[in-house]
Amino acid sequence: MQFNRVYGEDHVDYRYEAYREDDQRISIDTHSMLFEVAPKRWLNIKGEMIFDAISGASPTGSPPPNKLTFVDGTVGDTNSTKVPVGEMHDKRYAGDLATTFSLGQHRFTPQLSYSQESDYISRGFAFNYAVDINEKNTTLNLGWSAIWDRILPKKFLNTEKTKDSDDFLVGINQLLSPKTVATLNFTYGNARGYLDDQYKGVAFISDFQGDPTNPAISSERRPSRRDHYTSYASLTQYITPLNASVEGSYRFFHDSYGVNAHTIGLAWYQKLGSRVVIAPMVRYHRQSAADFYAPMFPDWAQRPRYYSADYRLSELDTITGGLTVSVKAMDWLSFDFGYKRYVMNGLDKVTSQSAYPSANIFTIGARVWF
Repeated sequence: MQFNRVYGEDHVDYRYEAYREDDQRISIDTHSMLFEVAPKRWLNIKGEMIFDAISGASPTGSPPPNKLTFVDGTVGDTNSTKVPVGEMHDKRYAGDLATTFSLGQHRFTPQLSYSQESDYISRGFAFNYAVDINEKNTTLNLGWSAIWDRILPKKFLNTEKTKDSDDFLVGINQLLSPKTVATLNFTYGNARGYLDDQYKGVAFISDFQGDPTNPAISSERRPSRRDHYTSYASLTQYITPLNASVEGSYRFFHDSYGVNAHTIGLAWYQKLGSRVVIAPMVRYHRQSAADFYAPMFPDWAQRPRYYSADYRLSELDTITGGLTVSVKAMDWLSFDFGYKRYVMNGLDKVTSQSAYPSANIFTIGARVWF
């Protein structure tokens, strides 16, 4: 639900987000600026600039020391029950620019994007085509995006690598009634090249490197190609007596790693008077593990072809709940305030729960119309 605009469609937005994991794990501060202008009825230009500051500690891929039992019978430190973490600090600069050309019921939107970190440079191009049919009650969408990444050497990576990816989307937005809107999208994508996380290691218990109290940590190895398929459906219903709307959504994800994921979301948009909207939401996500995931591996000499101990590839679920408040202070100025709580849990009963993060997410934003 959005406020009606009085001063035109052009606007500039600022948004700040603070992501804080529990136990002083990862902290991310994100500043973003967005503008949208329509100099002609057939032309719309939108751009965004983003700055991220990332700091904290992230699991290295090794299990807790108390979970280690070596081939000579030596047991790890029984007093250490949490997964080891490694310090990390980085900054990200990103931006994108999209231009929409309208020709009757047809809209064409090319987009350029760029992102840079100390160990990563990403360039992207996307193109979307939309057409309104059925007296503008139906909108068909076709999209393609391509990203070309350079991964710079750090941690386990000694030489520069590349990763390329493409995504293709087919979708439909359907007005079922004056107060009911349905969306259905299908996306196919693939990524090729270096798909490992160079900061995530794998513990092989059989290789002590001369020290049986510490396992050897080697770089993970994932397949060099990943295909994924995503289906998404949502339904938005306006409820006149309450001056509110409710949106429900479902997303199914499957990839060639063997991961199947289900995500269910529900959001309520309640208008209070003419200047305030409150929007509580809840989202639940559950996924299966990748075929090559394990918290540790026993024998380096007989290692499998692919292996990873990245908890994000394990069987897990997450639940996110939160509330956003939007206030229209003036006809040309509005503010947004938001809070979300994010909790992740492991489900495989072998990965340490200390690997999974929980976080508080705070946002504040402003929009100026002109």
